[in-house]
Amino acid sequence: MPKYISIDIPTKKYIKAYMQSFMGDIPIITTGRRGDFISNKIYDLLEHSNNERNNIDGNTFYSTVIRVRLPLRTFRVRGHCLNYTNIRYFNLFVEDIIKKRFYELMDDYMEVLPSFINNLPEVRRKLGILDADDWSDDSMQKNYYRYRLEKKLPIRKKKVDSKIIY
Repeated sequence: MPKYISIDIPTKKYIKAYMQSFMGDIPIITTGRRGDFISNKIYDLLEHSNNERNNIDGNTFYSTVIRVRLPLRTFRVRGHCLNYTNIRYFNLFVEDIIKKRFYELMDDYMEVLPSFINNLPEVRRKLGILDADDWSDDSMQKNYYRYRLEKKLPIRKKKVDSKIIY
């Protein structure tokens, strides 16, 4: 049975919620053929010790911390260089994955029922971000409509009793 070392990675709340739903409460970083894309990204970043900003602590920009377990052998071989730059790259990588999945799910659900508010609970459940404190409904809605405007896709609005429902 391999031994593990715990590593704390500063993240945003919704990134932590997504990772815990996807990988478990305390994710184990697996590499090789059985590894997932998040584990492979952490594994890749561990060896890169270049830091673009030496004087800024990565913890100041992220509101929560996720603890992951790294096999001791991997720690000995790859090292532990999660500096500010690597933490930032990791968070941007996972955030990009979450947002792409969110856009895909919401586009699919909007085809069936053109109401953002009615589709949001199911999309949250599929993403694993159940708590509105992790990623607020307003923020998700604004993010989705920015995506629709950027891609030049029509924004679906439906008027009901002089109110606009998204």
